[in-house]
Amino acid sequence: MRFELLQVAQAIALFSTSVLASGTSSSNFTTPGSLGILRFNPGAEDMHTILARAERETPQWQGFVRGKRLPLGVPSTSESRSTPSNLTPRAGPPPGPSEATIGYLHIRSALDGTSLGYAASAFNSFGEYGPTTSSQRLKVTIDTSMVNQTISIATTNGQDADLLFMVGITGFSNDASGLNPGKYNYVYVGAGGQTAVNVSPRSGDNSFSRATGNPEGIESAIFVLQSNFDIVPFWINGDGSKPNTSLGLHENVLFLTGDQDIFVKTFGSVTWVILSFEPELN
Repeated sequence: MRFELLQVAQAIALFSTSVLASGTSSSNFTTPGSLGILRFNPGAEDMHTILARAERETPQWQGFVRGKRLPLGVPSTSESRSTPSNLTPRAGPPPGPSEATIGYLHIRSALDGTSLGYAASAFNSFGEYGPTTSSQRLKVTIDTSMVNQTISIATTNGQDADLLFMVGITGFSNDASGLNPGKYNYVYVGAGGQTAVNVSPRSGDNSFSRATGNPEGIESAIFVLQSNFDIVPFWINGDGSKPNTSLGLHENVLFLTGDQDIFVKTFGSVTWVILSFEPELN
């Protein structure tokens, strides 16, 4: 018995030494997930536990002032300081009249341009968009006069008829710092209501929250339309900063992140993609 206890003590000591040597602190294991492992989407045991999670971390779309939580959707005083990104949408009104154009969102590999299908009209079980074939693709409406400007993409055949826009939805495992270099944080692409241009994430009805019961912040103006109809991801953090963002597919879900390497190290393999608008042929 004494020998067995000695073996247990040695095993604990060996584990503690290896943790210290790796520079890993216990703070790395305080976020949602079984055994402290971060999950891209919530597991069954995480459903409807957002209130408990909120006690230990601040969603990036919810500010605090003097230790008091602001009402959802109210920006904090720090949001007046914004950091421009390399991609800055053109300021001012569009150059001409609105040109609402119906079409589809083609997904291509950012590595070699290979077609990966189209954004699907149906969600996955978490209320998120992913790729599909041309026969099941999402039909959208884009104002094609808004070249080099931030746009919201309206949907016309989405799964939830009352969620009329493609939106960014803050990730389940995010910390409060937003999309930034050195951070694994991410944003699902799903459906929701329209938000104003140039605002940080707001509380709002969305497909992910309906599917999981977990409220998350949303933005709808999350893309910039280029002259060749490529659609570049765009995001505003809770502090008003505008990070460089990448669009990818992980677990067959379209998402945005601010650091490709850190995201992959945290969650696993990703196919980085380009989204482009294909007008419907009459």
